[in-house]
Amino acid sequence: MTTAIDGFAGAGGSTEGLTQAGIDVLVAANHWPTAVATHKLNHPGIEHRIANLSETNWSSFPRTAIAWWSPSCVGHTLATGKKAPTADQERRRDTAAAVDRATAFAAVACADLHRQPVLLIENVLNFRRWALYPGWLGMLHALGYRTRELILNARDFGHAQDRKRLFIVATQPGVEIDLTMPPQSAVPASTILDPDLGERVTRRLYVTPQIEEITEDGVPHLVTYRNHARARRADRYPIATVTAGGNHHAVATLVDGVPHHRMLTDRERARAQGFPDTYRFTSRESRDVIKQIGNAVPVGIARWLGECAAAALGETTTQEVAA
Repeated sequence: MTTAIDGFAGAGGSTEGLTQAGIDVLVAANHWPTAVATHKLNHPGIEHRIANLSETNWSSFPRTAIAWWSPSCVGHTLATGKKAPTADQERRRDTAAAVDRATAFAAVACADLHRQPVLLIENVLNFRRWALYPGWLGMLHALGYRTRELILNARDFGHAQDRKRLFIVATQPGVEIDLTMPPQSAVPASTILDPDLGERVTRRLYVTPQIEEITEDGVPHLVTYRNHARARRADRYPIATVTAGGNHHAVATLVDGVPHHRMLTDRERARAQGFPDTYRFTSRESRDVIKQIGNAVPVGIARWLGECAAAALGETTTQEVAA
């Protein structure tokens, strides 16, 4: 069986996808104990480590065929009006954001020692705007890796969510991965929504104009707590990107002409990320559950990339790793 480690594993979206692809994930690591507890609850057969991967002895990790990396995206996400740091600012490493962005070097450090045949790396699109990105990518090239950049959307992989992310597929010589996209029908948000109208929200703020657009009784619409958003039928559109904050998604329905709107439930958010309903999340704090879900990798994308990598590696690579 093809083996893998999952770095920055979070609550387990990437591991869940790799496992569904038939890959044996040996170690899952993350710095947040709450996410590790969730991961362990759902994947008890995997070795779990709570660790700062920027300060890790990689010789303590097994050599596997695949290494999955989802380094922190917080420092790469640019708020409105925020400017990307310069290379000089990055080199100083004297801000929390710079240290956060530098977690990506964990993938290089591990590969330098283990030379995994395949690296699968995920982050936000702005990861490519990182001042040190060319140098970081150059380090992978210096280690013999060929890299390919993909922008993948969760909605193209069976998820009812519009979520674009950057995926970098890095391979050692001799490993040729077919990354032909699979055909997939669009999945609307209605497929993940519970039929129960749920707890009604009385405050409306930004969603009031959106709710006033709804004219069809009994048809759920997606509304968001954002300026200039438009109401969209849930049976035609996916939800917007599930975030770690998770407080802007809502569903509005006219009931006998009276508007009723509620926030998405944690389970609905998890479904949008591809987690099965049997997947359990630790923490009694809903905000921590939302954070785990919002930070996760869509399961369907991880499964597809895992399947592509496993098909390319075949039995020979598995035997080589075992040796």
